[in-house]
Amino acid sequence: MHRYLTRMLWIVTALSLHGCVGLGAWTLGSRTESGAHPTIHPTRGALDVHKAPPAAIVTSAAELRNQWGEPDRIESRQDGTEDWTYKTAGFRWSGVILYIVILPLPAMIPVGSQDVSFLIHNGRIEQATRRDWAFQGGAYCGYFGMVYGGLGCGTGTFEEEQGRAVR
Repeated sequence: MHRYLTRMLWIVTALSLHGCVGLGAWTLGSRTESGAHPTIHPTRGALDVHKAPPAAIVTSAAELRNQWGEPDRIESRQDGTEDWTYKTAGFRWSGVILYIVILPLPAMIPVGSQDVSFLIHNGRIEQATRRDWAFQGGAYCGYFGMVYGGLGCGTGTFEEEQGRAVR
């Protein structure tokens, strides 16, 4: 009986560590997303490039400067536009994560920093671009509740799997 309880305790502990048991491999890489009408949040670096902005939003360079402060870099272009870059926290990573039973084994290197840039023309924001890192694709077999939403095997991109779990 004692042996059975010990095994059960180890299994419960392993499952509760992070909700994943199985085999898997994921690649990481840089992601760049752009949008012509971003929703810019009050926190420096926070924006949504895909959602249509609400009525009271930041649309001018002056409003952006008031809300986020001075950009980390301003580049003037020959066509009269400016590229304002705001660094955000952290690095962009590239590499692979192998997952064996309950142990993730990351093999990643930093390939740059995360940032948000704005294309400014005549004092107006024309485009926003966010550069960060993301899971690119992978394969798994087992229970991956926190990543893929359950028990099973599969391949694909992280966004595809998240979309399937939500539907």
